Amino acid sequence: MTQRVAVVTGAAGTIGQGVIENLLEHGRKVVLVDRDEPRLRAARDRFAGQGEMMSVAVDLLEETAPALVAASIEENGWQPATIVINNAAITVKHGGKSHDILQMTLDEWALVHRINVTAPMLMARQFLPAMVAGRWGRIVNISSRAGRYNPHQAGPSYTTTKAAVLGLTRSIANDFSKHGVTCNSVAPGLVMSDMTGQLTPQLLQALVDRTPAGRGGSPRELGAAIAFLASEDAGFITGTCLDVNGGQSMA
Repeated sequence: MTQRVAVVTGAAGTIGQGVIENLLEHGRKVVLVDRDEPRLRAARDRFAGQGEMMSVAVDLLEETAPALVAASIEENGWQPATIVINNAAITVKHGGKSHDILQMTLDEWALVHRINVTAPMLMARQFLPAMVAGRWGRIVNISSRAGRYNPHQAGPSYTTTKAAVLGLTRSIANDFSKHGVTCNSVAPGLVMSDMTGQLTPQLLQALVDRTPAGRGGSPRELGAAIAFLASEDAGFITGTCLDVNGGQSMA
């Protein structure tokens, strides 16, 4: 694989680290982006010696965050990123449980949209010009099974944003694939992560019971799917969504 520069948002999280592991194995230079600086350092330390990395602690709520990431890459002497993995996302649980729009606050709705939809759009917009100029780029947006099928455990703000990510993916793919830039999404099902830690034990077990594989997915398994879509071999795949859910939902 070519030693391209890849940006991974939400890098300190469980799935983010699965992505980093796979990208490093593919020989990429990886830019770890997260707002939690201590956890970001811990993630970087975990993969020390496995490849070239740099980290940027920024809050994706800030509109200037993508520009700060790009400036940090330039200051480090690396080429502009041509791989962007929009993994950062948040959800809001009420007492560890899902809820409906009558229980949801407008502040919650706005916050989840800002991180889950607007931030990926801004990150893509920051790095698309360099991808188009070089006629090669890969954008992978992380959606969710909740954005494609019956949401079950997900609240309305999370479900809506993860469906919107699919529309954003198709829009970018439609407009930029002719320039050698693909844009795809991955829809994880149950993954044992920090986010699933917000679920009640009963709800978590119910999700396992509804999964034909009989377990949740691992971060490495998700990372492998994402790294493939970010690879040279995936150049004729664009505008699609890859379900990685252990058969929990089947299309």
